[in-house]
Amino acid sequence: MAGHPLKKIQCESIARHSGKRCRAKGYLKKSGHYRCRFHGGASTGARTFEGKVRALRNLKQFKNFEEKELREWITSKQKKLSSVWSWENP
Repeated sequence: MAGHPLKKIQCESIARHSGKRCRAKGYLKKSGHYRCRFHGGASTGARTFEGKVRALRNLKQFKNFEEKELREWITSKQKKLSSVWSWENP
């Protein structure tokens, strides 16, 4: 392992086939186990409309936007995405 092996905490996930532990850097999860970015189940993003507005407001380019402007921006993006994906699902 490169770096400081005594300071690095490994992911506690174990491979099914080889039975060896994952060698990536682990981060402490709420469950008390150390998991890496591959095995930790990272967030998939905001699901609700209010959550999306809150997430956008934290970004630098949307910091000075009003809530109405953010809602309009989100709906316009959703319309663009739905038109792009509509040809796949007739």
